[in-house]
Amino acid sequence: MEFAIHAADSSEVVNGLSPREISVLAAGSRLSPAVVLAADLIAEYFGPIQFARCVYGNEFCEHLIPALDRLERAATRAREAGMAFTFLTPYVSDAGIDALRPLLRFLDTSYGGSDVVFNDWGVLSLIQREFRALTPVQGRLMNKSLRDPRITGAYAATAAPGQALITLRRSNLDSTSYIAFLTDQGVHRVELDNLPQGTDLGFAGPQVKAAVYVPFGFISTSRICMAAGLHYPKREKFQPGAPCHHECQVHLLEYTYTNSPLANRDQKFYLKGNTYFYAHTEAMLRTLFDQARMGLVEQVVFQPRLPMSWERERCEQ
Repeated sequence: MEFAIHAADSSEVVNGLSPREISVLAAGSRLSPAVVLAADLIAEYFGPIQFARCVYGNEFCEHLIPALDRLERAATRAREAGMAFTFLTPYVSDAGIDALRPLLRFLDTSYGGSDVVFNDWGVLSLIQREFRALTPVQGRLMNKSLRDPRITGAYAATAAPGQALITLRRSNLDSTSYIAFLTDQGVHRVELDNLPQGTDLGFAGPQVKAAVYVPFGFISTSRICMAAGLHYPKREKFQPGAPCHHECQVHLLEYTYTNSPLANRDQKFYLKGNTYFYAHTEAMLRTLFDQARMGLVEQVVFQPRLPMSWERERCEQ
């Protein structure tokens, strides 16, 4: 099993720091407890680690696709640090495909063999047609699973019937025909979230490997961005295709279950830009790391920020 580090900014592509050291440097004050917890449990379960791979980019919004010079810098720094390179891509429109093409061309030409995570079938098709030196990886947005932490965590914490809980942990990856389709398309790794109710990793094997993100998972995402509409008149809010000024970089909304009928009123989830996220609990992380010890996880991606950050220099322009 390998560990990967997600870099929100090309300047953060470094190696040699432990997850604990990175958590202190990179986490925001409100979310740092979740990051520190994950770092401490990694040390408890696996001891000192080295990051073998750098994961760079954004899965959730085509307005956060990096500029070519930033991608070049991130890939170069990863190589200099002795890390393999993975480029994350979001679901896209035709404009997003046009924005990705020169980035993929650069990787195909200069960093052949790099992983490219697709969260859009059109991006996979683009890789297959034009950039055959790149390795496609299915992103976590493509997994159809129950993600609502308001209730799924309660299922895992109660004495739910074993078969019922197993069913709640499944996704489209439990379909043998779907796995066969992925392998036919040249896809041999899939990315996942660590779900509140637990994640069924029974599909993981020689044909398809599993990569899992910690300590944040996503609940849902949309082309309509609440942050982008904050300054609009009420009738114009929440419109698809609204102009983006990267308001998500300075706004984070925290939600609590103040009216929950369950005993989870202290649990929180977060809205960053167009996407809702949740933080992993200690129980969730321990369950995942136990699965990793069993050989069901090929890669753990340590993500010290919510994955909606953009290159700082571009934000200042």
